[in-house]
Amino acid sequence: MKPDRRSRLPYRIRYRTGEYLLRALVAGLGRLPASAGPCIAWITDRVSYLLLRGYRRRMYDTLERTMSEELPTHAERRTVVRSAWRNFAHGFVESFATLYMTKDEVCSRVEIRGEEHLRAALARKKGVIALSAHFGSFTMIGPRLVAAGHDFSVVIKLPRERRFAALQNAYFARAGVNVIPARPSRAAAVQMITALRRNGIVLLIPDEFKTRGVEVSFLGRRAPAPKGPVTIAQRTGASVVPIFMVRDESDRLTLQVEPEVRFVQTEDREADLRANAQLFAGEIERMVRRHPDHWSWMGFPKPRKGEASQATS
Repeated sequence: MKPDRRSRLPYRIRYRTGEYLLRALVAGLGRLPASAGPCIAWITDRVSYLLLRGYRRRMYDTLERTMSEELPTHAERRTVVRSAWRNFAHGFVESFATLYMTKDEVCSRVEIRGEEHLRAALARKKGVIALSAHFGSFTMIGPRLVAAGHDFSVVIKLPRERRFAALQNAYFARAGVNVIPARPSRAAAVQMITALRRNGIVLLIPDEFKTRGVEVSFLGRRAPAPKGPVTIAQRTGASVVPIFMVRDESDRLTLQVEPEVRFVQTEDREADLRANAQLFAGEIERMVRRHPDHWSWMGFPKPRKGEASQATS
């Protein structure tokens, strides 16, 4: 639905402001010494955390509804939200900083563990679906795999504001990352299949359990998961390899490549769809439970009235 006239101006102002801030950030990273990067990341983290109160409240609500037993106190949940926010802010700045790095510099900053799983999957020559999530510094996955010499594409929901979407595309292109717009879905499927047929890696991030899909269990809740990742894998025979970017206590990034997901394949295609969607959700849940301070906690709809709604402070 198109925004009505009353909402168009705020909508444009928001995206135009975001465009200028993003241009300023990228320009600043290019003009300032590399040592200034952590300082810029710190400022981005602090300012965004203070201004975007609604987002952090929503993160807290989701955390409270799904992991109240594992994290029973307000202090524990608040710490997780704060750490997750920092991970995303720093990863956001780091990914744009790679625009000014050589491939060797990018590789030296991010270690890859389990790369043998990726090599084995690519050796089958049917392409690889990289299964990930809004997890940690996930925006660094593309630059790191491109720096390693891989053909890499990512499926993302581009904003409807064309200028901002074009700017995003331009920065992705500079980093060597091919963007596949998630909308319209039919065109996205064609581009994904094309990339897989040339034995490329296609990153999918199906951790938004909000709209119609196949029902799965995730963090103790029943939720609709996207069908697309499973159907594309079924149609192409591509390997599905979970990949996550993890930050340790020393601020060192590691691209963790997990063993290939073993697909369920029977004569009942609909049952296979449900079983494999659950496998995908299970891979993401396993990493979220292992590193709760890495996930975005934005994958569920906003809580209804009467559900947990305590805000972070």
